[in-house]
Amino acid sequence: MPYVDTGRISLFFEDAGNGGVPVLLLHELGGCSESWRAVTPGLASDRRVIAVDCRCAGRSEKPVGSFELTDIADDIEALLQALDIADPVDVIGAALGSLVGALLAIRHPARLRRLMMCAVAPDMAGPTRAYVAERAEKVRVVGMRGVADASLANSFPASHPEQRAAYQAIYLGNDPAAYAELSLALARLEMTADDWGAIRVPVLVTSGAHDFLWPPEIGRQVADLIPGAKLMTMEDAGHFPHLQAPETLIGLARGFLGE
Repeated sequence: MPYVDTGRISLFFEDAGNGGVPVLLLHELGGCSESWRAVTPGLASDRRVIAVDCRCAGRSEKPVGSFELTDIADDIEALLQALDIADPVDVIGAALGSLVGALLAIRHPARLRRLMMCAVAPDMAGPTRAYVAERAEKVRVVGMRGVADASLANSFPASHPEQRAAYQAIYLGNDPAAYAELSLALARLEMTADDWGAIRVPVLVTSGAHDFLWPPEIGRQVADLIPGAKLMTMEDAGHFPHLQAPETLIGLARGFLGE
């Protein structure tokens, strides 16, 4: 069964492929391992690919009470230990998953070989923090369907109606209380220039040209904070490149992870 109880959290994960350096996929807020369905086959032909549901998402445990994104990074480390993966892994994160990947690189530097962040911001200060916190409180009252239209409109450009329609079913499947706690953990995140500068593994930041929330200029800010980091813009993607332009993402990932 693709579940592991680490003693701190029970996590669901998908495990595909074999051989090579494992690639760990970390999903966005509102998503789960299912979000990577179009990406996994393109990486699994010669790599082991592990897509995990973070705590309070998908089929993983949804503990009561608040937590921080650092707790999720520690969850991931515990999962890899439980799977007896001792050598460094490659990590690809999307939005919230990108930040978890960065925290994993900071807190457990020996765990990562390379880090690819698809849609990322240097911090949650300002309007983003307020928006995410307000939506967290709203979803407790109106449920997922009550916030779906506005949330997905921000994440999917008008040029991707089919992907948005398909993703809505995943989004609506979230438990509202768990989604709210995960949102608040994201809203509370504070990252300093020193935090980003502590990342020592090779990093690729990718930004969707049509990302309304964290456009390429935001991605550039992150890349500038990490020694040696590269930035690439995906012309055919918005806030969720793994859902909107999976083939482009696979190409970039193969080039970067294979270097």
